[in-house]
Amino acid sequence: MQNKKAIAITLNDHERKILTELKSGSHTPLHLKKRSEIILLASEGEGNSGISRKVEMNRENVTKWRNRYAFASAELRKTEEETPKKLRGMIEKVLSDAPRSGAPCIFTDEQVACIIALACELPESLELPFSHWSPSLLRKEVINRGIVESISAVHIGRFLKGARIKAASGEELAQSKRNLRFLI
Repeated sequence: MQNKKAIAITLNDHERKILTELKSGSHTPLHLKKRSEIILLASEGEGNSGISRKVEMNRENVTKWRNRYAFASAELRKTEEETPKKLRGMIEKVLSDAPRSGAPCIFTDEQVACIIALACELPESLELPFSHWSPSLLRKEVINRGIVESISAVHIGRFLKGARIKAASGEELAQSKRNLRFLI
């Protein structure tokens, strides 16, 4: 099998300056640093295998980022001509991962709000036989109340973590809620 010749990358001074800044920037995310280095090495005529060794990345990924930059070159040049200040953002966009769709959310915002609100209530005040919520107890109560048909305790924990609420500290939440009543 014959090796394909790598696509040539030609950079102008402005692109080279931006890529060099990205490669050596102290606040630049690592993925942008590596991908900038790939493009800079490619513009110097380095092959994908050589770049792969230098940046310690597999050759397929080097090829992907080299090709992506090459295919975006015309658009980058057009951006530079029309709005030069946007070139850096455009280069960062080309060297960034495409958004991933992920699974669709199965819970509505209202359901999540109800779960979090319930976690903020003291179980004793709801006449439940325990003093604080655990994710599994909260799961059972959420299902019993018909807020959701089914949900895992782990998912409940994620909602509470996102809201910065710890299920095991229900007593503390209830105490802080009581204290808020005095302040109002």
